[in-house]
Amino acid sequence: MPSKLRIAGVQPVPGMRALIIDWNNGKRHTVDLSTFLDQFPGLAPLKDADLFEQAAVGEWGFDVVWGGELEVAATTLHRLALEQSGEVMPTRDFKQWMAKNNLSLSTAAAELGFTRRTITAYSSGAALIPKHVALACRGWEYEHR
Repeated sequence: MPSKLRIAGVQPVPGMRALIIDWNNGKRHTVDLSTFLDQFPGLAPLKDADLFEQAAVGEWGFDVVWGGELEVAATTLHRLALEQSGEVMPTRDFKQWMAKNNLSLSTAAAELGFTRRTITAYSSGAALIPKHVALACRGWEYEHR
């Protein structure tokens, strides 16, 4: 994600653990945080509806904050937005694809036509996985049934 991407506005979705986020590039995403909150015990207080409704843009637009101690970074929210909208493949799905098909980093790289370094970045979460890679994984599975 470009370092210049920042949050311009945030609005909680009533009755849900989701945020409508406006970005400084003019795009808008709705991000469901319900599963994310379950993964990180430090964010458990955000399961309280009254607290969640207090979401605000943090200083400089680099995060969303709740009070003085809870925050989620813009980079994390952007990644979740892209994953949930289907624009990128979630890292866990890519790792599951590799495991299910018994592929090492090197083998996955050779099968998909990427370098091992790229596959390492995808499987570690260091790089976003483009939609065409998700489609290639599905195609690979179809061909190898």
